[in-house]
Amino acid sequence: MASTLSSFHALALRNLSSRPVRTSLTALGIMLGVAVVLAVSIINDGTLASIHHIFDEAAGRADLMITNSGVIGEPFTDEILSRIRRLPGVQLALPVVSGRTLLASEADKWGLEVSVGGTHTANDLLIFGIDPAHDRQVRDYELVAGRFLPAEIDSYSVLLVDEYAEDKKLSLGKDIAVLSATGQEKLRVVGLIAKSGPGLQNNGAVAIMPLKTAQSLLDMHGELTQIDVLANPDIAASPRKLEALKEDLASALGHGYQVLYPAARGQIVARMLASYQTGLSFFSAVALFVGAFLIYNTFTMTIVERTRAIGMLRLVGATQRQIVMLVLIEAAVLGILGSLAGTGFGILLAQGLSRSVATVTNTEIRALRIPLDGVVWSLLTGLGVTLISALLPAWRARSISPLEALRSYARPLGAPLGRTGWLWGCLLILLAYLALYRIPFRPEVQVPIGMVSVFVLLLGATLVVPITIGPAERTLRPAMRILYGGAGQLGAANMRRAWARTALTVGTLMVGIAMIIGIQTMTHSFELDINHWVQTAIGGDLYVRSPLPMREEFGTRLLSDPAVAEVSPITYQQVQRARQGNSDSFSNTILFVGIDPQTYGRIASFVFEDSSQDTAQALKELAQGGRLLISVTVADRYALQTGDTLALETRRGVVQFQVVGVVVDFSSQGYVVTGSRADLARYFGERTVDQFIVRLKPGYDPRVEAKRLEDHYGKSRHIAVETAADFRAKVTRLAAQAFALFDVLGLTGVVIAALGVVNTLLMNVFERQREIGGLRSLGMTRGQVARMILAESGAMGIIGGVFGMFFGLFLARVFLLGVQEIGGYTVRYHLLPQALGVGWAIALIVSQLAALYPAQKAAHVRIVEAIQHE
Repeated sequence: MASTLSSFHALALRNLSSRPVRTSLTALGIMLGVAVVLAVSIINDGTLASIHHIFDEAAGRADLMITNSGVIGEPFTDEILSRIRRLPGVQLALPVVSGRTLLASEADKWGLEVSVGGTHTANDLLIFGIDPAHDRQVRDYELVAGRFLPAEIDSYSVLLVDEYAEDKKLSLGKDIAVLSATGQEKLRVVGLIAKSGPGLQNNGAVAIMPLKTAQSLLDMHGELTQIDVLANPDIAASPRKLEALKEDLASALGHGYQVLYPAARGQIVARMLASYQTGLSFFSAVALFVGAFLIYNTFTMTIVERTRAIGMLRLVGATQRQIVMLVLIEAAVLGILGSLAGTGFGILLAQGLSRSVATVTNTEIRALRIPLDGVVWSLLTGLGVTLISALLPAWRARSISPLEALRSYARPLGAPLGRTGWLWGCLLILLAYLALYRIPFRPEVQVPIGMVSVFVLLLGATLVVPITIGPAERTLRPAMRILYGGAGQLGAANMRRAWARTALTVGTLMVGIAMIIGIQTMTHSFELDINHWVQTAIGGDLYVRSPLPMREEFGTRLLSDPAVAEVSPITYQQVQRARQGNSDSFSNTILFVGIDPQTYGRIASFVFEDSSQDTAQALKELAQGGRLLISVTVADRYALQTGDTLALETRRGVVQFQVVGVVVDFSSQGYVVTGSRADLARYFGERTVDQFIVRLKPGYDPRVEAKRLEDHYGKSRHIAVETAADFRAKVTRLAAQAFALFDVLGLTGVVIAALGVVNTLLMNVFERQREIGGLRSLGMTRGQVARMILAESGAMGIIGGVFGMFFGLFLARVFLLGVQEIGGYTVRYHLLPQALGVGWAIALIVSQLAALYPAQKAAHVRIVEAIQHE
């Protein structure tokens, strides 16, 4: 048995090496599919690991963390510190104050950047106030130069990250000036630390200083933003005891506070990126899906070529099981080689894509860790897809009888499911449609089922293709004759001879083109809706912002400007939906947008999900207080509709807000509610302004007025003025960058499809060598032979383009449905004619480029050798 198996291994290797070009093309397809799957896995893992690493390092050895229950980052009184320290089981309770500021030297240079997670200040500095005498018992500070902070908690000393200090040209022992609530304050740089531990926060732009100093700079006297708790060793070592301590702390502190595990800090950021990462994973899997067709075609043709050889093996005693084993051994070898190569290329690809992902997500990926489970999964996936794709050809090979060894020519294998395959294809398309649009599934399984349904849809479409080959060839024959002459007509007719192989090749091309059209149409729809939302919901001509909280009175100053027609203040505050028990609730974080109902309607309006709703009426409702407009995302997440109530954690405890409308909102990943600034002040204690929306009088140029206002108020009030057009450009650019990665993954599928075209045409040339030799002997020139092959490929490209266009438009709708299910955004479908043109161009160009090498091979067939070929 062992010797037989060894012989089959040797035979499998010999079979693969006898067709090096075909083997290489198939292995390359496997390699590309595995590479993109692994690259996306590495990037997703690296991004999440970086996020959690930052929060874990910042928390250090703390076992628990205490924050305000109503508002993320909102200060609370430090009087509770003594109560926490007296609680049994608490070894240490460390106070922390954090907030954001700017270097005074950069106050006039700051700007707002946009990422998948929302907006952020480009060059802000995180203030991190600690108790220098005890903080090192929890956090590790790696001093690079100088000394640690003095023990006094009111010393105006500061630690900076060495990389940040070098970048900003700040020196050890010198003073730096930072903006404070009352103006500017000077701090002495006493030490430089490495970009590790607490130095990882805010990408290294962090100023670590004594607690009292931070409270003074941020105007938080007697207040904290966080308390880190170190439990007794025996409690920290027992998850059950630590959970009990967590519950005891929550009971002792009451409803206004929440007790969390430090790891919960990274959940809110991870949630913001989850939908984007899901999209990357899905489109990477498409490349492997396309590769499966390439593998199937390869092994189908291999069996056709070796029909006599397989018949001979059967004649000398090989069993059907051994024939199946022979084919699967070849597939396994090919899968292992392609997957190993794909692993190496995937690691390189991850390095290249990581910068783009870091830019889009605003997450520094410090080091791309190569996850062992990701590598193993990619290898197993590549091998598994190869074996599954070869299984049907292997099963059909077992049916070859010993009598086949006596035939001169091999009988061609038909389509996978015979002439009735199109019926199965229609059934799969119907099932996919029902799963996507008609059958209600539980929310937790809706996204996975939706993804599987897309693959079922594409598989069904591929099975439908064979029935169209005949009619399509007859339709295209005149066009091929015009383009390529008489040889073109013959080339188009050749498609019908190997219709099953041609259909699968067209199917792979169709999938690639459909993905490109679907992604581009989705991107276009997303951009149009975002721009419509920015113009309508945000409105205005100018946006006035500051890195420091602004007072509402500044709006009156702006309104007195001769160029200004209207001004409306906006405040943004992270709040939380009311929790069940004391569970970690960062996943319930919502952005509360506080507006002034009296002035907002004069500048902007709302984009309601129900178009019959009116902005003016909604503003009247908000002005009454205790009412909210919720985003579509929030409505879907918590199953809310107009008339329901949404419970939020506030300084006054849990407050029930009435929902008076559902609106489209793309900010903060869609987790947004809009209410009045009066409610924000009443329930959350927030009275400052984050942004003023300004509408100019007719005839004034927004760019000119933005510069004038910034020059006038910039230095004294540290404001930045941005035009609405510039902000929209940022949003559009971010969308383009985000979806560009999807385009790259979609193009990978097209490349694999192109390999399939090359593979099919080479098979056809090999199969028709004798025929080509006969045509050459009758006077057909090499140029005519080449045109015949180009025409055949062109016809496949046209058919693939037609199918790709049709299913691409349908896929765009499915993708937008996925955007709603995964990200919570409701995006309207907008047709992009250019996407159809791009899809057609890719189909035609790819088909012709892929045919060049097979055409050259066919044109140089030797007449005598070809006629003798069997």
